Amino acid sequence: MSIYLDEKNPGKHKPFDDASPDIVAYVRYLEVIAGKSANTAFSYYCDLRGFSRFMKRRRGLVPEDCELKDIDPKGLDTAFWTGVSKEDIYEYLYFLNRECGNKKSSTARRLASLHGFYDYLVNQVNKLETDPTAAIHPPKQDKVLPKYLTAEQSMDLLESTQTQSDFPERDYCMVVLFLNCGMRLAELVGMDLEDIDLENRQIRLFGKGHKERMVYLNDACVDALQLYLKKRNTIEGLLPQEKAVFITRRRKERISNRRVEQLVTGAMKAAGLKGFSTHKLRHTAATLMYQTGNVDILTLKQLLGHSNVSTTQIYTHLQEFQVRTAIEENPLGKVVFKKANLDTTERKAGENVIENAAEAEEPDEVSPKSSPMEPLKGSAGTGFGLQLDQDELPVRESTPDGQQDKQK
Repeated sequence: MSIYLDEKNPGKHKPFDDASPDIVAYVRYLEVIAGKSANTAFSYYCDLRGFSRFMKRRRGLVPEDCELKDIDPKGLDTAFWTGVSKEDIYEYLYFLNRECGNKKSSTARRLASLHGFYDYLVNQVNKLETDPTAAIHPPKQDKVLPKYLTAEQSMDLLESTQTQSDFPERDYCMVVLFLNCGMRLAELVGMDLEDIDLENRQIRLFGKGHKERMVYLNDACVDALQLYLKKRNTIEGLLPQEKAVFITRRRKERISNRRVEQLVTGAMKAAGLKGFSTHKLRHTAATLMYQTGNVDILTLKQLLGHSNVSTTQIYTHLQEFQVRTAIEENPLGKVVFKKANLDTTERKAGENVIENAAEAEEPDEVSPKSSPMEPLKGSAGTGFGLQLDQDELPVRESTPDGQQDKQK
């Protein structure tokens, strides 16, 4: 069993040894037995190291003025975890909320890490008899509609990937796949050449928990992939054994999650889009498919790789939101009549409601707004992309990723 987070790239992370032995064993259990992804195991690992630091300071094992980040999370044995009480857990959650400013979702995830860890100690390896987290429930989450790009904003983003990138074929292709396939960031980064089947127009993805699924490609995706792969095959110094689909120009190796986030954020900034993360492109794909592609909720669940349909149902709430918006935007809803004409409490019997009918104002005629999804109707077959030709892309000198160079 590898002790590294990423077995494909062991040099990217330190081994799982910067924590107590029980935490190290639990993280290995998550990967090998529970089948969790490296990203999930890493998140649990970081959460439990943070809790170890908090408990060391709470138990007085380090000076009170010691910064949490400077506390060594190692050196805690099973007996220490036995002594953790429900009160300690509540105090930790309070600390996350009040002092760290964690959102409810972040606090709930860290509590889930503790739930899993103590369940492992009690029920899997039988090292403890009681679980102090058993009766502690996560904070109630606020229901928030997913934020997504409109059709026009998505087109602006695609345009910016061509003008603001030193590797436009790659960056355009990544954004096209995000917007059309709704794949996760880790799924895109983890794609290998053998996962792409252009002849049958499909890609094999490995989602959370190494769950495999097939995603079908529309015209926009096929065109973008063909354009990028043609350019990829001409990169000088690229080793034949490099199987990653998306690579860096400088190191000629698999691109990292962080680098993709930087590239997408830069393209969004250039397009004048604020408040959107890379994951919002997944929300955008799901929203557009549900609203304009006549996709039922179960099909959308399979396409997005959700394990539970309740996760997918958030996109059905968008229609309720649109119905409310449509009612509020009704031009008659903004007409204000004179109160005196409607208030009959002071009116005498037989008194005319409107003395002069000519004075009654009619609301201005307002033309109905076109739907923001109108540009996408009928796009299920062609996909969401631009009409591109390789000659139209800006030719740039080969420079390391992230550096701006001059167009020829």
